[in-house]
Amino acid sequence: MRFFLPASIALALSLGAASALAIEFPTMKAGLWESSVAREGAPQAKGVTRMCMDAAVQKEMMDMGMGTMKSMCAKNDIRRDGNKVYGSAECKFGDATMKSSSVTTFTADTAYHAEIKSSTEPPMQGMPSGNTVVDAKWTGPCPAGMQVGDVVLPNGQKVNMRAMSPGAPGGAAKK
Repeated sequence: MRFFLPASIALALSLGAASALAIEFPTMKAGLWESSVAREGAPQAKGVTRMCMDAAVQKEMMDMGMGTMKSMCAKNDIRRDGNKVYGSAECKFGDATMKSSSVTTFTADTAYHAEIKSSTEPPMQGMPSGNTVVDAKWTGPCPAGMQVGDVVLPNGQKVNMRAMSPGAPGGAAKK
């Protein structure tokens, strides 16, 4: 899971930043989404992350990512060409600078595939560079027991994205 969070954050930041640049992203289908993350050279997380999402949560995640990008990244270039979104960013994480490039391919409103290449100076967690792949797909309606914004991590921990937003009441709930 250690490697899942940075990759997820990077993807969220990349997607979120596009709204700041007036790039129109496809609205993803409301319901349950499952995603998997693979990072070259890192132990692979077992299982998938599940998220109950609608258009409002998608917008909130993009807005949150946009705010984070503004505060951390000196460079953020995003462009869309058909069903692909290309990104290039340079961001600070403490004393480290991360440069990344990404290509996200959307399949209508039911799936996306993202490839993210990054390099960090000084190296983060002993890795000077890396390639991350994120695959996500819509699997159907949200099941009983999950509300919009709920995320179930591969380890079974449950959090709600809305509760993690600045100024939101409560906090991340554990399963």
